Amino acid sequence: MRIVSLLSTLSCATAFSVAPSCSRTTQTSSTRIFAEGGPPQYDKIDAVLREAEVVGEGCVMLHMDVKDKDTVTIDYEPGHVVALEIEEVESPSDDDDDDSDSSKNSEDAKNNVGWMRGPYTVSRATADSLDILIKVVGDKSERFSNASPGTPLKFGGKFKVPILEGIQTEEVKNVVLLSTGVGVGPCIGAIEKALSEEYESNNFPPIKLIASYRKESEVAYTDHLNKLQDEHPKSFSWNSVVTSVDGRLSSSTENLEKFLNASSSETHYHLIGNGQMVSEFKEGLAKAGVSDERVTVESYFNHKAAIDNERVDRIAAHFAAKKVEQPELA
Repeated sequence: MRIVSLLSTLSCATAFSVAPSCSRTTQTSSTRIFAEGGPPQYDKIDAVLREAEVVGEGCVMLHMDVKDKDTVTIDYEPGHVVALEIEEVESPSDDDDDDSDSSKNSEDAKNNVGWMRGPYTVSRATADSLDILIKVVGDKSERFSNASPGTPLKFGGKFKVPILEGIQTEEVKNVVLLSTGVGVGPCIGAIEKALSEEYESNNFPPIKLIASYRKESEVAYTDHLNKLQDEHPKSFSWNSVVTSVDGRLSSSTENLEKFLNASSSETHYHLIGNGQMVSEFKEGLAKAGVSDERVTVESYFNHKAAIDNERVDRIAAHFAAKKVEQPELA
């Protein structure tokens, strides 16, 4: 079963152990490096924050550049997971009443010469830059989001399969990307790449993006996605779902019909974001008879949430009924 899921060892900052640093004069390797029987290790690349761009409420795109561009070339794709680090700023007080996440981050920073760290998914990348979309939910993400241009960063490692690499394009006729929250970031990067001349020349299948948010103010990159849709009407379409207004995508048959239109067994589905959503759609698609190779996933949080069997059955019924039809891009 070709399911792409977030490594459990990367679910918190303490998952990372640091490999000895080395001089970097060549392209970074995609090989995973693990300690003997322990968590993943990674070589560190020095970077500089170009901008922490607010793109929605609590949603920040970190634009960063490799510090030593003359000697270091990187090779990342949308959907790769990296270890990202920033130097901790001492809080005004060291009270023992801090929440557990803050305490864990501070303890990990002490073990990492004062640098906070955690796993983040690449949204975009060039040979000397990375973009990473983050949700501001705690002290570590606040530190990243409040950092000024020029702030030193470090990143390293290369985990998971990139979104486009996980799609067997020669065997599918359509691609559906279903995201919640900042899971839209890697989807946007993957869409941009799929619509590029490099991929269009290979007849990449049409893409449908369904981006789900809790509130209207959280919706990100509306103008950019609308522009891509206008420029590539036969290759890309998208909709946003605002759950405080529309309800969950899977909360009703009407919502599934409205936002997902129709689907087929020749469609690839990539599910990314809230772990409960990912698990429910993964289970529903399986019950509808969609093959394992047609589903890739990445869960950001809420991994242990129990699935709602009623929603799973509703998802399964929707896709089973539409199995022989093609998704509409309109």
